[in-house]
Amino acid sequence: MRKRWGIAALFIGMAALGIVWWLSLNNWSFKGMVPSKESLHFSRRADSVDFSGVYAIHGPGYTGTLTIRRAGDGYNLCWQLADSSVYYGNGLAVGDVLGAVCAVQGHKHTRVMAYKKEADGLSGLAARMDGDKLGCEKTANAERIRASTYPLTGTYTVEGSHPNQMSYKGEMMLERTGATYTVRCRASDSSQYCGTGFAVDEVFVTGYSNAMGVGIGVYEIKSSGLEGRWLYTDYSRLATTSQIRAGRERAAR
Repeated sequence: MRKRWGIAALFIGMAALGIVWWLSLNNWSFKGMVPSKESLHFSRRADSVDFSGVYAIHGPGYTGTLTIRRAGDGYNLCWQLADSSVYYGNGLAVGDVLGAVCAVQGHKHTRVMAYKKEADGLSGLAARMDGDKLGCEKTANAERIRASTYPLTGTYTVEGSHPNQMSYKGEMMLERTGATYTVRCRASDSSQYCGTGFAVDEVFVTGYSNAMGVGIGVYEIKSSGLEGRWLYTDYSRLATTSQIRAGRERAAR
């Protein structure tokens, strides 16, 4: 009996020493030992729905199959249409909204999409990167989703981190153009890009492209601005990306 009590006391002592050591590293505060309410909220929304599956879809002037597969922090998407066209893309989810981007017609243009899952069905909206209209892409049994009307026009101060944890700062400008927003971003290193975005429920999705590849950003709409994740993929890797690593970004007005 004494031996068991001795072992228990030893473990309790080691645990106490560990707590004291942690507090000394965190300026004698418990704050770093648990995630903040903000980070818990974001993490819960980011993983609330699994979009993996094979869906029979139809859109304006086409039908086909959309295959969505988990890949690290995000998803791989593959469209196989009835006219034998095959397109590839990547996506990220926040809550029950999946934002995705794909290159079509030999990279001639790029589309940005947002999907919601309904039981075994899928319903989405899509816009061309140079367009101001939204089309519907969905399974037969799903109700059509609608774009939100949040007033997001304005200039935002951006702070974020790359997948390798390197940080950056910049500026994001959103301008309403028809059913979508024109998105212009400029980083502190003078790099810039222009894309298209729209909102579904409380999630803002934006896509962009350049000569080398495509990017997708998916943000939770908050009173202070936008907070979410982003991803950039070279065209050559859209069909083969197996482990997506996303960056994080916060845009404040």
